[in-house]
Amino acid sequence: MAEWTSPPLPARWGATNRSTFVGRARELAALADAWDLAVRGARQVVFVGGDAGVGKSRIVAEIATDLHRQQAGVLVGTCASSMGAPYQPFVEPIASLLSAVVSGQLTIDAAGESLDGQLERIRTIAGAHRSAEPLPERQYTPQLFRASTDAFLAAARVRPLVLVLEDLHWAGETALQFLKFLVAQTAEARILVLATQRTTPPDRSADMVSTVAQLYRLDGVRRLDLEGLTTEEITDYLAREANVAARRARGPAAMLRDQTGGNPFLLREVWRELAARGGLTALADVDLRAPESVLETVRHRLSGLPPTHRSTVETAAVIGEEFSVAVLTATARQSRPDTDAAASVYAGLEAATAVGLLEAARGSDGVFRFPHGLARQAVLDLMTEYQRACENLSVAGVLEEHFPAVDLRVQRLAHHYANAQALGQADKAVYYLSLAGEAAEDGLAHHEAARLFERAATVAGEASLRDELRLKAARSYMRASRLARARELNELVAITATGTTLLRAAIGFETASWRSGQPGQRSIEMLTKALAGVDLDPLHPLAIKGIAALGRAHAFSGSERSVALGARAVELARRSGDDKLLAAALQTGMHDDGLTPTNIEDKLARATELSRLSAQVGDLRHLGPASYYRAAIAYIRGDPVGLADAHEDMARTARATGQPFWAWVESCLTFGRHFLRADFAAAQRVLAEAEEIGRAFGPNRETDGPVGLQTFMIRRETGRLDQVRGLVSGEEDPGTVWAPGLLALYCELGLREPARRTLHFLMNRDLGRLQISSTWPAVMSFLCDAAVWLDDVDVAQQLHPLAAEYAGLNLMGGEFLAVMGSADRQLGSLESLLEIDTARDRFAAALEMDARMESPLHIASTLTATVTHLRRAGESSSRAAELAERAKALCAQHSLVRVRRQLDAADQMPQSMSTRTLETAARRLTQPSGLTAREAEVLCLLGSGLSNRRIARVLVISENTAANHVRNILMKTGAANRTQAAMYAAAHGLLDAAPTSGGPISGGAGESTPHRVQ
Repeated sequence: MAEWTSPPLPARWGATNRSTFVGRARELAALADAWDLAVRGARQVVFVGGDAGVGKSRIVAEIATDLHRQQAGVLVGTCASSMGAPYQPFVEPIASLLSAVVSGQLTIDAAGESLDGQLERIRTIAGAHRSAEPLPERQYTPQLFRASTDAFLAAARVRPLVLVLEDLHWAGETALQFLKFLVAQTAEARILVLATQRTTPPDRSADMVSTVAQLYRLDGVRRLDLEGLTTEEITDYLAREANVAARRARGPAAMLRDQTGGNPFLLREVWRELAARGGLTALADVDLRAPESVLETVRHRLSGLPPTHRSTVETAAVIGEEFSVAVLTATARQSRPDTDAAASVYAGLEAATAVGLLEAARGSDGVFRFPHGLARQAVLDLMTEYQRACENLSVAGVLEEHFPAVDLRVQRLAHHYANAQALGQADKAVYYLSLAGEAAEDGLAHHEAARLFERAATVAGEASLRDELRLKAARSYMRASRLARARELNELVAITATGTTLLRAAIGFETASWRSGQPGQRSIEMLTKALAGVDLDPLHPLAIKGIAALGRAHAFSGSERSVALGARAVELARRSGDDKLLAAALQTGMHDDGLTPTNIEDKLARATELSRLSAQVGDLRHLGPASYYRAAIAYIRGDPVGLADAHEDMARTARATGQPFWAWVESCLTFGRHFLRADFAAAQRVLAEAEEIGRAFGPNRETDGPVGLQTFMIRRETGRLDQVRGLVSGEEDPGTVWAPGLLALYCELGLREPARRTLHFLMNRDLGRLQISSTWPAVMSFLCDAAVWLDDVDVAQQLHPLAAEYAGLNLMGGEFLAVMGSADRQLGSLESLLEIDTARDRFAAALEMDARMESPLHIASTLTATVTHLRRAGESSSRAAELAERAKALCAQHSLVRVRRQLDAADQMPQSMSTRTLETAARRLTQPSGLTAREAEVLCLLGSGLSNRRIARVLVISENTAANHVRNILMKTGAANRTQAAMYAAAHGLLDAAPTSGGPISGGAGESTPHRVQ
C-alpha cells in the first residue's frame, strides 16, 4: 500500500507566476522556528496579517514551497469573498485527506465507530456527500469536527504537515469554530498552521479578531503582522528586476517607497508601468506619479483596452478571482451572439495579461486568474450597478444551463442570481439561496445557513414564502445560539402571520426567550393568540408543542397556570404514542414552575424519564435540560453522587451537540462545583471560558448578567469587593439596579444605613417579584445575611417562614450562578437573632449537609455562624473557641477572607447579651424612668461596666454622644455617679442577663461586624 504523499502545490505558486521575492528575513526566520517546533511534535499556528497586497500569501507560499521540497505534507485551502462553501478554507485540504483515507493511504482512528460513519462526516465538511440526503438529526457539529481532525492527525503521523489557510478573514463562523477545535485537539501533533488574514478595515472580520484573540492564549499560537518593504528591500527588488547595480536603484527605491508605502503589490504594479516606459530612466524622463490606489491603476490599464477586451475583463471579474475560459467564453457568446466569442475572449485575455490585469494559472489548462483580489475588486468597483447586474445574470444563466458539474454550483448560482435580482431574477435568487441554506444546514453550518435563509427572505416577494424563510433563518440562529436574532425574526413573522405559521413563530419566539431568561409575557400573548387561531387535533404535534411552550412562558412570568399547561402537554404527548414528541413535551415542561421545595421530587422523576428518552430516541438535545435539572436537584437535596453523574451527562451534551448554550450551562455547573470546593482560582478560569462561549450568543450577549453575579460571588468570598469601595456612595437608587446585589454589596462594605434602606425596599416593594425568579434562593440568602447583620428583628420574623420552606435543603440561585449552601445555616442565624431554641439544631443540620457536599467554604461558614450564635446566647465559650479554631484553619487553607472577617467579628461580640436582650431591657425602663429607648440601652451597658468609649463602639455612635447620654441618665435617675447609675440598673432588673462567664461585655454587633471591611 502506497504511503500518503502531499498533493501538488497550487498552480498559482508556480515559479513562472512569481515576481522577485526580497526581504522578509525576520519573518522567514520566525516561520522557520515555528516549523522546527512543529516537527518536534509541538503544533504551531501562525496568523500572518497585514494590509491587502502586503505580501501575506507570498511569504506563506515561499515557506510552504520550501517545506514541500523537504518532503513535508502541504495542504492548501482558500476563502472567497463570495460564493464560498460553509467550511471554506478547509474544503480543499479535507477533500484531499478524504481521498487518501478512502484509498487506504491514511488510517484514521475511528474511536469505536464505523469507518463509513467517519467518512460520511468528513465528506460533510469536504462538501462531498455521497447522496443528497441530509445527515441524521443525531449528528452534531463536534462529531464532524472530530472526524476531520482525526484525518489531519493521521496525515501528521505519516509526515510533518503544513496547513495553509488563505484569506481567513472571509471564513464563516462555522469554519472558525472548526479552526478552534482543530487547534485545541492537535497540541502534540506535527502540524504547522499558516493562516493569512487582512487586519485592516473594511476586510477585518470581527469574528476573526475574536478567534485570534481566543487562540492566542494557547501554546504554540503566534501572530506575524507584515509591514511594507523597506527602502533597502525595494532597492534589492529594483536591482534584480531592472538588472542594474544596487547603487543605481537606491534613489528610485526611496521614491517608490514614498509612493507605494512599500506595499509589494503596488510596487509590482508601479514597476510594471515603469518597465513599459523604459525602466528606471522613466522616473527622470517622465512625470510618472504612482497611482494613489489600486483603483486608479486598474482604471488606467482598462482605459487602454478596446471596449470588447475591457468587457472580457469585466465579465471575468464577475465570474470570480479565478475562472475558466470555458465559462467566460460561454458567457461572452450569450452576451455578444453576433461575434466570434471565442476569438474575442482569447484576444481580450492576451491583452489583459499583457498589461498585468490577468495571468494564466499555470498547471491548470484553460484557467486564468487575477493577480490579486484587489485587482478583481477594483474592476468590479469601476462597473456600474446595472453592468454588474447584467453580467451576473449572464453568468448565472450560463452556469445553470451549460455547467451542471461546476464546483460550488448552488452557492455560485445563489450569488449571481441574488446580484441580478433587480433584473427580475428574485424567484431564482430565492430558490438558490434556499438550496444553499439547506446545504449549509445539512452540514451543521448553522450560522451560514441562517444568513442565507435571511437573505433569501429579503428577496422573496410572496409573504408566505418570506415568512417560511424567516422561520428557517430563526431556527438556524437558534441552533447557533444567536437567540436575540432568532426572537426578532420570529416576532417579525408573528406580526402578520396567521394559522399554523403564527403558531410556529410563537413557539420559536418562546424557545429563544426562555434560554436567555427573558420574561414570558410577550410569549404568552403570542402563543395564546396563535393557539386560539388554529383548529388542530389535540394530538397534533404542533398543538402539543404550543401548549407546552405556553406553560413554560407562564412559568417565566410566575403564573400558576404553568403547572396545569405543562401537565396537559405531557398527557397529550403520552396519548400520541410518539416518544420524540413526549421527549419534547417533557423537555419544555421541565420549566413549568421552576424548582421549589415542593416540586423537586416530581421534577427529578421527569428529568430521569427525559434522560432515558433522550437515549431511546438518539437525540442528545433532550439530555441537556434533563441533566441540568438532575444536577440542580442533586445539589439542592445534598446528593453529591447524583450531582457528579448529571454533570458528566451535561458535559457530554455540550461536547456532542456543540451548541454554545449547553456549553455555557456546563461551564456554570463547573463553576458551581469549583466554588463549593473553595477553588476560586479554578472558578475564575471557568468564568473566562464562559465569557468566550458567550461571544457565540451574538452582540446582545444574555450571559453577561450571570457572569457578573458569578464574579461578585468570587470577589465576595475572597475579600476583593474592597476594591470598589471608592465607587460606592451609599446613595444608589435600588430601583435602577439589581437591588439584591446592591444589598449584598452594602453589607460587605459595612454600609449599615444604605443596607438597611435597601433591605426595607426589597421587603416592602420587590419581594413578590423576586420570589418567582430562579435566583430567589440566593436572594433570600442575601436578605437573611443582611437582617442578621443589621439585627433587624422585624425583617427576620418575615423571612423565617420563607427560609423554613427550604429546611434540610441547599440554596442555589440560577444555573449554579450562586451556590449558597444549606438553608439551615440561614434558619439558624435567624433563630439565633429571634432567640428561638432550635437554632443549635439548625446549625448541626447545616454542618452535616456541608460535610456531605464536601464544601470547605460552607463548612467554615456554618462553623462561624455557630460561633456567632454561641457568643450571642452566652453559651459555652470553650465550645465556641473550638469551633472557631476549626473554621480559622479552613479559612487559612482556602483563603476564605469573608468568613475570616466574620470570625473576627464574632470574637468581639458580647458573650452573653444579645442586641435583642438589650432592647428588651431598655423597654423595661422607658416608662417608669422617663428615659428614652437609647438612654435605656446606654444605662444597660453602663451597668455592665462599659466605658463611654466602649458604649459608643457597641451602639455605633460617637463617644461625645455617649457621654451626653450618660449625663442625661444621671440627671433623670438622680444618680450622683456612674456607680449609682449601675446600682439603679441592677435594682430595675436590667442586669439579669449580665454575663455569667467570660467577663464583662467586650464589644457589640456594631463594633465589628461579620461584613465590615477590616
